[in-house]
Amino acid sequence: MPLRFRVSRLTFTVALVVLLTYSYFYLSSHSEDEPGFNIVNGPGSRHPSSPLDKSHSPHRGLVQWWSPLASEEPLGVLKFTGDGLVRGWDGVYNKLKSGGLKRSERKKLQLAMETHPILELMERNRERWKSLLASQSKTLPQAVTEYTRRYGRPPPRGFDQWWQFCKRNKVKIVDDYDQINRDIELYFALSPELFRKRVDLLKETPYTSQITLSPTGQSSLYGERAHSSRARLLFQLIEPIAQFLPGDITLSLSDHDLGSWLLGDDQKQAALDAIRNGRYLTEEELKIYEKREGRQPVKGLASACPPGSPGWQHGVAKRDGLEVEELSKETTFIYDPDLTYDYCYNPELLDIHGALSWDFARESMLRPIFQLSKFARNPEFLSTPLEAYENFTSSAAQKKYAPWNEKTIGKLFWRGSSTGDSYSKRPNGYTWRQSHRPRLALKTQATEGEEDVWVQRGKIWEKETWTVARLNEAYMDVGLTGGPHQCKKEDGTCDEMKQEIIFKDRVAPEDSAKYKYVFDIDGNGWSSRFHRLIMSGSVVLKATIYPEWVSEWLTPWVHYIPCKVDYSDLYDIMSFFAGPPDGHAGGHDNLAKMIADQARQFGEDHWRWEDMQAYMFRLLLEYSRLLADDRNEWSYQKIYT
Repeated sequence: MPLRFRVSRLTFTVALVVLLTYSYFYLSSHSEDEPGFNIVNGPGSRHPSSPLDKSHSPHRGLVQWWSPLASEEPLGVLKFTGDGLVRGWDGVYNKLKSGGLKRSERKKLQLAMETHPILELMERNRERWKSLLASQSKTLPQAVTEYTRRYGRPPPRGFDQWWQFCKRNKVKIVDDYDQINRDIELYFALSPELFRKRVDLLKETPYTSQITLSPTGQSSLYGERAHSSRARLLFQLIEPIAQFLPGDITLSLSDHDLGSWLLGDDQKQAALDAIRNGRYLTEEELKIYEKREGRQPVKGLASACPPGSPGWQHGVAKRDGLEVEELSKETTFIYDPDLTYDYCYNPELLDIHGALSWDFARESMLRPIFQLSKFARNPEFLSTPLEAYENFTSSAAQKKYAPWNEKTIGKLFWRGSSTGDSYSKRPNGYTWRQSHRPRLALKTQATEGEEDVWVQRGKIWEKETWTVARLNEAYMDVGLTGGPHQCKKEDGTCDEMKQEIIFKDRVAPEDSAKYKYVFDIDGNGWSSRFHRLIMSGSVVLKATIYPEWVSEWLTPWVHYIPCKVDYSDLYDIMSFFAGPPDGHAGGHDNLAKMIADQARQFGEDHWRWEDMQAYMFRLLLEYSRLLADDRNEWSYQKIYT
């Protein structure tokens, strides 16, 4: 055989293998992103159970960076895992300290120890944020095409009016509304008749008010909680956009702190299957999925989880009386907050967050109610709470802001009441000390014990052991205020809290602006402080299990610092930005200032009254289509290529 022929055949074979390999991975990676087109019932599934698939995440731009196929850095240092955490730095440090390494390997590991994971997270997320802004649609045809690409259906009727509203009001983010899709998607499995029936039933639900919006007549707010400030503020936000809606609608809004219902994964998958098959779930089918007890082989909160998930396995262990594996103490940081909200993939939340401390099965129902705050597994409609929101140009807001060079205290600041749980003695052994707010107070007031903390010495990061007393003195000004709250006096819980917690004085928001670092943690639901804090000019550290309407726009490590709910990363984060607890180095004050400045700029550009109106306008258009007899007819009909 001539050499030229052998080379040509070899080249062809290699090319064929490359083509087939590329096709396999391309089709695999795009199969979820191109669901079947079925307007009556909505798109196909975009919610696989694996948390590593980011199609359900607000941070869709992270898919290529943190997929299972690219979960490690070129140096093999960092691993981005399905629970939303980046890990692996401890392994490098331990290997470097073990000795017996070749010179080239030691040099590589030393180089790795010069680059803190936070630097990597900041760089990656800065690029993601730039990409998100640059990729926004510039024209209505582009926006329609992008909507259809994302969700497998045309936009709702009135989408052109929404687009014009965005252009008039300089709304800059026009494509990234995946939270709305997650909220409304499953309701395409309900017939219009059943959807409207459930809307009507909500009028009798406690803690609700009703809002009727009319493009031609009078809009109104009424119902049990119509007098509440939360209801009145939302009505003020959305009443002006009623004129642009395609028809009259009535909605129910809960003004409770938290939408605590949890949709079972079995019902979610059944709804997605029905949507894919172009049919509706019957009321008989729904009654089976809506049973709170006896529906699953596991009980309590785990019954809402996908079978085989860590949360499910946690439930199996409790059922069978097995010991639950203790958490690793390795160094981890959050790379994707969206994944950390879900207790099904982070079951440790069941033992450390007050909202999950009562381990009983929650109501599992597709209930079309508008909520101010909710669990990630709650399918209801997340709206834009206006509690504590202030226009940044107002004199009141300006008093709560201080530029970085006027901030004189380099500690982490937080004050709050002891909300977040109903504290009492529990048969399961859960104590008030485990709940997120009291636990933070106890951690930051402690004077005994030691902690390992990463500290920069020269170019290298070293793990050093420090007393908790020294760490808290250097980094923390945190405390509960007002005495025990939401606790049971009869069993002695209130007395225990009063004796063990050092309650501190309240501090006015104007005075807290003197601190470079401020903490935002959950209360009974979302804290409501996030907007005020990012506009304060300080760096916001945030620990939460609740998504907010703006979560997919706010970018971690660019606009704020995400913290674990167990607070195990707090000292390492403060050491990175504020410097070692001994004060012998300055930390990365410039990077902290950059995050604070970027956060305030975000608030000025993307968290305005008009941005919240745009979010609610788009959500109300989706809601209008779900109410319609003919959902095809209530879609935006103009097709662009």
